[in-house]
Amino acid sequence: MKLSTAFLYSLLFISSHAAADSANQTDELSDEYLLLGSHFEQIGKQEKAVELYEKAISLNAENPRALTRLGGIYCTQKKTDDAITLFERAIELGHSDHRLHFVLGQCYQQKEDWSKAATQYKRTTELDPNNLNAYLYAGAAYEKTNQIIAAITAFHKATRLDPTVFEAWHQLGNLYRHIERLEDAVPAYRKAKELQPHNAHVTMDLANALNMLNHNEEALELYKAIVESNPGAISALYNFGFTLKKMGKLEDALKIYQEVLSKKPDYAPVHFSLSSIYLSLGDFERGLPEYEWRWKAYNQNDRTDTIPLWNGENLSGRTLLVCAEQGLGDTIQFVRYLKFLKVKYPSATLIIETQSALAHLLRLQPYIDHVIARNTQRPRCDYQIPLMSIPLRVQTRLETIPADTPYLQADESRVAFWKEKLSHDTNFKIGICWQGNARYSTLALRKAVAAKSLALQSLKPLTELEGVSIYCLQKVDGLDQITECDFKDKLITFDEEFDSKHGSFIDSAAVMQQLDLVISVDTSPCHLAAAQGVPTWIVLPFPADWRWFLDRSDSPWYPAVRLFRQPTAGDWDTPMAEVISELKKKLSCPQGKTETYIPHATTPEQQQFFEQLIHALD
Repeated sequence: MKLSTAFLYSLLFISSHAAADSANQTDELSDEYLLLGSHFEQIGKQEKAVELYEKAISLNAENPRALTRLGGIYCTQKKTDDAITLFERAIELGHSDHRLHFVLGQCYQQKEDWSKAATQYKRTTELDPNNLNAYLYAGAAYEKTNQIIAAITAFHKATRLDPTVFEAWHQLGNLYRHIERLEDAVPAYRKAKELQPHNAHVTMDLANALNMLNHNEEALELYKAIVESNPGAISALYNFGFTLKKMGKLEDALKIYQEVLSKKPDYAPVHFSLSSIYLSLGDFERGLPEYEWRWKAYNQNDRTDTIPLWNGENLSGRTLLVCAEQGLGDTIQFVRYLKFLKVKYPSATLIIETQSALAHLLRLQPYIDHVIARNTQRPRCDYQIPLMSIPLRVQTRLETIPADTPYLQADESRVAFWKEKLSHDTNFKIGICWQGNARYSTLALRKAVAAKSLALQSLKPLTELEGVSIYCLQKVDGLDQITECDFKDKLITFDEEFDSKHGSFIDSAAVMQQLDLVISVDTSPCHLAAAQGVPTWIVLPFPADWRWFLDRSDSPWYPAVRLFRQPTAGDWDTPMAEVISELKKKLSCPQGKTETYIPHATTPEQQQFFEQLIHALD
């Protein structure tokens, strides 16, 4: 083996100074052990290099190069804590080199101590502003510690240093999506896709972002491209079908869903999405069984303990625990089934476990024996059932929906209070609600709520009608719009004790009984009003939720409801113009004569029959 001159010199120096005891000679000897260790490290003999580096440090504990070289070997050997100790000692001694901070950051990254890793990567970029890898690693570390803005900044700096770095653009898209800035996510995803046109992951991310922004046609093309290049991409094929469904192309969506199931029969998201198609068509026989896939689709369980599920057994003398699920409006709509069960099984004990916001209201209902809030101790029960599974258990069909209203009653004392309170108002009294719950946990749900909410300003024409009083039934979300609208002086609002002092929804339910009409988007107040038999007009997005079916202006769930639909997504002007037109007709009816509403008819014969029947009743 050919030996370098420096290596031979080191051996000679060490052998000639073996007994050295002066400080200078000791430091020089430490450096020679360092040089010798570097040689063995270069030829791949790490164990010998470690031995020599350790000897160098034993002679001079403040030899920064020996500390860093030994720390580097420890880092590669995953002796992370030992490496960190050596690196930090070197930094304390003033050896603050950008490479040292970078490798220290990697050590902390090995330990998944992302906060300290981010600190070291940041220090690296301060010492070496052109260090591309440091920005990339810093961005990843910031993301792990949920410092999203810092992560975005780091990745942006990486793209400025090198605009061709795919990882930076892709992560920027993910981060913007995380903070729900989809308009910024899309350009980042587009750049990433330019750099790797055939990368299915970034194509899918771009398609999903476009989908959430309702750029449906472009999203469809991207999903299609993924499936064509990879026929086994089940999630892309499902999203293709879901987008078609969202666009109202139900028959096309059904074909895609059937194709997915032919490849993966147990794909839960497709089964659950199929349920909404069947149910919106009024096909409960096929829709309700598919609706049970919601648990697997969202990776949840339909029960939380060992209480047996109720499968339709005789409930006479038995206790049934009904577990509310999903939103407040869902609970209000489907609690009718407890009344249905009480009529069928008078001796049954019916308990509902509900959202705390509805507990006060549900305790007023005579067909419910006990009300418990979620996360409280459950009483002994024979069976349990999720609330929205009851329609399947009792074999509900479109024509057998239990639609007798009112099935919710308000607090009598609050009804009397508000009757007296509003007795001075002889105008036609309308309650309004314009926004749904904006605080759902997922972006998809929040986007869905946003799509079915409208701006308060859109309701201004209501306030311009003569002889009308407008009462604000909006709660929490959307109230900020009141100060921004130009007709706030015409809105009648309530004080902070409303629905607070006596319980959630208690005052709302009582006030609704004093109103002539409630006009609302698809959210819990419209269900509360309709469940009490209060005339309710609901303004629906396109496409509407399955519970409102297709093309109907009436509701089999609520006799007092009338529906006004968007003809296309985002078009609120058309249904609001219809609302104003119909309201003007209603207000122009002679006093004491109620405008007759002709139910929805699916054939000319039905329409003629309804008109003849109404004429006879008049």
